[in-house]
Amino acid sequence: MRFLILFTLLLAPLTFAQTDSPRQTMQTYLKAMVEVKNQQGNLRENYEKAISTFDLSNISTEVRYEIGKRYAEQLIHTFDKIKKVDYEIIPENLTATKWTFDSRLFNNRSLEISMINLDGKWLFSQATLKNLKDYDEALILKKSVEGVVELQTLGDKFRSQFPPSFAKRSFLIYNWQWVGLLFIIFIAWVLEKIFDFLAHIILNKNFSFLREHSTDKLQKAINPLGKILFLSIFLFGFPILEFEAKTLSIGKRLLYLIMSVVCIWFAHKLIDLISFYAKANAQKTETKFDDIIIPLLTKTAYVLAYIFGFVLIANSLTINVTGIVAGLGIGGLAFAFAAKDALANFFGSIMLVLDRPFDIGDVITADGITGVVDEVGFRSTRIRTFNDSLITISNGALMNMTIDNQGKRRYRRLNTTLGLEYDTPPQKIEAFCEGIRQLILNHSWTRKDNFHVYFTNFGASSLDITLVVYWKTSDYSRELAEKHRLMVDVLRLADEIGVSFAFPTQTVHLFNQQAQEKKNLDEKYLDAGIDRAKKVLQKPFSLKNPRSNSEDEEQFGKNDIGL
Repeated sequence: MRFLILFTLLLAPLTFAQTDSPRQTMQTYLKAMVEVKNQQGNLRENYEKAISTFDLSNISTEVRYEIGKRYAEQLIHTFDKIKKVDYEIIPENLTATKWTFDSRLFNNRSLEISMINLDGKWLFSQATLKNLKDYDEALILKKSVEGVVELQTLGDKFRSQFPPSFAKRSFLIYNWQWVGLLFIIFIAWVLEKIFDFLAHIILNKNFSFLREHSTDKLQKAINPLGKILFLSIFLFGFPILEFEAKTLSIGKRLLYLIMSVVCIWFAHKLIDLISFYAKANAQKTETKFDDIIIPLLTKTAYVLAYIFGFVLIANSLTINVTGIVAGLGIGGLAFAFAAKDALANFFGSIMLVLDRPFDIGDVITADGITGVVDEVGFRSTRIRTFNDSLITISNGALMNMTIDNQGKRRYRRLNTTLGLEYDTPPQKIEAFCEGIRQLILNHSWTRKDNFHVYFTNFGASSLDITLVVYWKTSDYSRELAEKHRLMVDVLRLADEIGVSFAFPTQTVHLFNQQAQEKKNLDEKYLDAGIDRAKKVLQKPFSLKNPRSNSEDEEQFGKNDIGL
C-alpha cells in the first residue's frame, strides 16, 4: 500500500499534464499559469507543465525550457487580452487533427491560436507560437479582460519603470531592452571586479606559495574565472528582458558557446597553475618519479579538458555528439587499426611510468644511443646526447629496446691496469700495491669494503698491476673529480717509492749458435730451482689473505704474514 501511495505521488506531476483532448490541454496550460500568477507551488514545475502543452519538437533540449517559458508568458498575455476562456466550448472529443481557438488578420497576415493532434496528444501548434509576436503587436493597445489577474514577470516590472517611448523598437529590439542589457552588463562587470579583488586577497593570504612564486600564473587562472562569473550573471539576466523566442534562442546559444570557450580557457590555466605548483614541489623531493609523472598527468589533463570543451561547444552548436560517438564506435576497429602505432606509443608511455626503467636526468643507452633523459611524453621520449643534440624515440619502440640505465648505478667504478718496468724489484711492487690500498682507504668517496689492487700479469712489456675501485656517488662530475684525485696520488706514490711505469717496448736478441753449443747446462738445475723456491717460501713478504675489504677482520688482520 505504501509503495502504491509513493508511486502515485511520483506520478502526480505527470497525471496533471493531460493533453488527450483540446479541453484537457487548455486546462493543463491555464491551471499551470494561474499557479504561476499566484506564486503557488514550485515555479519551475508549473512552467514545465505549461511548456508540456507546446509543440517544441523544433527546439533543442538545451534551450527548450527558456524558449518554452517565454512562449508560455506570451501566450497567457494574449489569452488575458482576447477573452476569458470557457472550457465548455472547447471540444472534449474531436475527430479532426486541428482545432482553432482564435483567428484574425493583422497587417495582411493571418494569425491563429490553434492546437494539433500529434500521436494522440493535443498540443499548441508551432504556427501558434510563431504568431505570438504579431499577437502582441496587434493587442498592444488592448487591456486585459476584466477580472483576470495579470502575470507580472520581472521583465514586466522592469519595463513598467520606463516611459511609453521606450516601448519602441530600435535596432531589432525594444529600447527598454537595450537599457536592460547595458544594466546587466554593468552589474556583471562590477561583480566580476569584486570577485577578482576578493579572490586575490583570499588566495594570497592563505597560499603563501602562490604569492611568492606564481603571482602571474595565479592572475591568469583567476581572469577566466571572473569571466565565467560575468557570463553566468548575463545568462541569468538575459531571459528576464523577455526577448522574442528566436532572439532568445540565438542569444542563449551564443552565450553558451562563449561560456564553453571560457571554460576551456579556465581549465587550461588552472592545469597550468597546478602543474607549476606540483613541479616546484617535485624539485624538493629526492625521487625523480614525479619528474616523469607530473608532465604526463599535465598532458592528460589538457587532453581531457579539451575533449570536454569540444563536447560543450558541440552542444552549444546543436551538434549531435551522441551520433559522433556512435559513429566512432562503429568505426572503432578501423580507427584502432589505423592508429595502432599511436596506441602503442600511448601504452608504451604508461608502461614507462609503471615500470620506471629510468627517470628524468638519468644517463641511458638504448639502441646505441647514449644521453640524458630530457622528457617523457605521450608519444615519445627525448634524449639529450653528450653532443647536445636531441634524439626522439617513440615510446612503443623504446619499451622493446634493451635499456642500459647508467643513472641507476649505485657506484662508479675504475678498472685499469698499471704497468711497471720489468726491472722493478718485488719489494717495491708490494710496497706500491699496499700504498695504493692506503690511498683508497683514506679517500672519502671510495668504497672501503670492495676494492682490488694486485699484481696480476706479466705483460708483453710491463709488470701489470690491476686496480679496481668504486666511488659512492651517482654524480658524473664528482666521479671525474675523485678519479683525478686518486690518479694524481698514485703518480705521487710511484715517485716516492721509486717505481717507474713501463712504455710499450720490444727487445731484439741476436742468436749465437756457437755460444749456444759451448754452453753447458748444470744437470742439477731442477734441484737448484727447488732450493731457491724453499728459501723464498720460508721468508714471505706478501700477505696470505686478500686486502680488498677494510671491514673484514681476516683480510686486514695484523698477523697474516706467512703460509
